[in-house]
Amino acid sequence: MKYAIVNTKGGVGKTTKACHLATHLAIAAPTLLIDGDPQESAATWAAWRRENPQLSSRASPTTICLRGKAILDEGKILSQKFHDTVVDAGGRDAPGLRNAMLLAELAIVPVGASHLDAAAMTDLLEVVDIAREFNPQLRVKVLLTRLDPRTRDAAKMLEFLEENKLEVLESRVCERVVFRRTIGEGSTVEELGKDPNAIAEMAAFYAEVSE
Repeated sequence: MKYAIVNTKGGVGKTTKACHLATHLAIAAPTLLIDGDPQESAATWAAWRRENPQLSSRASPTTICLRGKAILDEGKILSQKFHDTVVDAGGRDAPGLRNAMLLAELAIVPVGASHLDAAAMTDLLEVVDIAREFNPQLRVKVLLTRLDPRTRDAAKMLEFLEENKLEVLESRVCERVVFRRTIGEGSTVEELGKDPNAIAEMAAFYAEVSE
């Protein structure tokens, strides 16, 4: 299965979700994590993971950096050696993001609940329409993320997504400090084992996208 974690807006937790999903998939089968973001955040996470002695016996995805059209051309070849591939695309409308959606079978769109997130989704919808002309098998699912667990601020975003006929995952991921800590250690919330709520949220996410 080929996944792309995409959004034209930064700061929605794309890299966090990509690294977590790739690590989860790697437990079951060889998994490739493509860092398609010029900031190379996923590759940095992977380097920290290799340097963490507590994770030496844990399953890990194979991580590489690809840019622009190479995400499609090289990614198509390299992914043949793996059971699953996860692409962490850059947070803007650029060749990397577009080629990630041409490679993917499932595009996962992490999105917050703000007006800025809704505005960015409007831009992304145009990119999705173009991608589907060349990749008609592409499925798109939206993940509500970085939510404040103390509020119900997702209602308006859900209305917006429904109006645009976008499929929304039942799972939700809230804003939690533990995610920042895991990225800095090259780990996942499951491996850290400190926040049962975060672990449960990610487990629900994995179950939905790997059905």
